Amino acid sequence: MLGARADRARLRLAVPLSAYWFRAAVVTGAYVAAAKFGIGLSVAHGVITPVWAPTGISLAALLLFGRRLWPAVAAGACIANATSGAAPLLAAAITVGNTLEAVVGATLLMRVGFRATLDRVRDVLALVVGGAGVSTLISATNGVTAVSIAGTGSGSYGEEWLLWWFGDAVGDLLVAPLILVAYAYRHRRPSAPRLGEAFVLLAALVAVSAIVFRAGGWRYPYVLFPLLLWAALRFRQTGAAASSFVVGAMATWGTVEGSLPIASTSPTARVQIMQALVGVVAVSLLVLGATLAEREAASAELRQVAAQLGEAQALTHIGSWDWDIPADRVTWSDELYRIYGVPPRTPVTYASFLEHVHPDDRAFVEGLVTGAYEDHQPFRFEHRIALPDGGIRLIAARGRVVLGDSGKPVRMLGTGQDITEQRKAEQLREGILSTVSHELRTPLTAILGFAMVLQERRGDLEETATARAIGHIVQQARRLERLLADLLDLDRLRHGSIIARRQSIIVGQLVEQVAARYESPEHPVTVSADPVIADVDPPKVERMVENLVANALKHTPPGTPVSVRVEQQGSDLLIVVDDEGPGVPDEIKKSVFEIFDRGTKLTSPEAGTGLGLSLVARVAELHGGRAWVEDREGRGASFRVLLPDCVSELSVPPD
Repeated sequence: MLGARADRARLRLAVPLSAYWFRAAVVTGAYVAAAKFGIGLSVAHGVITPVWAPTGISLAALLLFGRRLWPAVAAGACIANATSGAAPLLAAAITVGNTLEAVVGATLLMRVGFRATLDRVRDVLALVVGGAGVSTLISATNGVTAVSIAGTGSGSYGEEWLLWWFGDAVGDLLVAPLILVAYAYRHRRPSAPRLGEAFVLLAALVAVSAIVFRAGGWRYPYVLFPLLLWAALRFRQTGAAASSFVVGAMATWGTVEGSLPIASTSPTARVQIMQALVGVVAVSLLVLGATLAEREAASAELRQVAAQLGEAQALTHIGSWDWDIPADRVTWSDELYRIYGVPPRTPVTYASFLEHVHPDDRAFVEGLVTGAYEDHQPFRFEHRIALPDGGIRLIAARGRVVLGDSGKPVRMLGTGQDITEQRKAEQLREGILSTVSHELRTPLTAILGFAMVLQERRGDLEETATARAIGHIVQQARRLERLLADLLDLDRLRHGSIIARRQSIIVGQLVEQVAARYESPEHPVTVSADPVIADVDPPKVERMVENLVANALKHTPPGTPVSVRVEQQGSDLLIVVDDEGPGVPDEIKKSVFEIFDRGTKLTSPEAGTGLGLSLVARVAELHGGRAWVEDREGRGASFRVLLPDCVSELSVPPD
């Protein structure tokens, strides 16, 4: 608390002295001008008047610029009273009350967290109670007592006190709000149409007020209410404060002139009656404006919460639903519409929901929902949905039943989460475990077997047998190393932690080197390469070609060749590996490039690891390209990789 007060004190001290004196001069001048106007009216009783705008001016000044401006209020009060016929001591005594009134009022409002925008009902009530109600008691009591002691009063103590208090209170209700909201919203720049609307409203309000209060139209005061409501509804507190001030000023003017036939014995009493009515209207409009502002703030907060909820649902792929059972109306969140592939705001019923459920799961889902309806128990299950584009998604649904007063279900509430990718990740993890456990076991078993033979019988083995065992160990170790390298590279490529480190190479030479390592009497590998120089990542492209060639050899019968072609297509590079194997069925031409897809027995009697072709596709994507497979004329498959915009201008186009 002390730290906050110290910060506020430092902030006040940080105000330049010139700014302080300027504000003080403005406050003093405004106070004196408004006081002279009120005291000069015919309804005033000396220094006591029912029209006292300085109260609102001083309260607003101290609320906006700090209580350290109290000397300006005191100076204004002293000058106004001293130059209005009051004796010096009387003027000084009245000044004390006027100054304390403003200081106490500002203090009370600050203590309750008052905001000058008046955009909360509590702020309006604080102004009415603390400002117009409580603080004005000080000035009225002090001033009337001083006047009574000086013997300059013109009526009873009670009448004079009520007149003083009433004038100060109305000043707080009509003048202070106008100054507060005008200063609080001074930086707003309304649009031209809105400015035009404000000028039209102000002109209409002045004209109608003049007709009602000064031109004999006092029988029709209700014509003002549409304009007052227009001001509060369209312009909130600015409109409420300005319209109240305009109507109050015109009503006071007409009453002072005697244009309004109010039954009362004196003009002063008639002004009091009229200002009481205007004060009630002002408070009502301010409360209305504050209520609307609070509603707007609550709506904005609700929209923000809804937006945050929508973002959270989008991140977690969870949508919410609400089924009004008697009306058979299902409400979906935006995320649920996205999950189901349905345009937002499309009407949904229970029957239309079931239409989106996969036909094989429809009876299962309907049975579970019916059971929950009858048993009144929460439920959770997983089911598939069929998307409009033909895709399939897996949904984890959960919900609960809401019972009505009769004990029967009236609503069901729940969520639906798209767990398709989650299940794929789980399958991927299971595939990794399965592949690792199977593929690692085979080479490790071979390595261990041959190593044990060498350990136990190396003295009895011939040199050729020993060399053959060592060769098997090396072969299986390389197989193991290749498997682990593929797993690591695939994981890095999937997570985007590998970038293409491009450099210019002669692609044909790289392909010939790979082919030479794989060529054997059983499987000749031929290479046909254009003289292409390409900017690629050489190690990645080499691994890609290795996997394509290894895949082709695996699916090619003994004695049949494998051909590799390198072609330039404009600025693109095309690598083609053809084999004479059984080919790839159309239904798995896309899935063969997915990780751990091992094909079928139709493509090979020995399934692979499911890593090689997936690595090919990932390396192609790393270079911005793609990989695919086509049927080869006659027999076999043609695996192709296109790497775009990588061929160097130094390449010689083929004849």
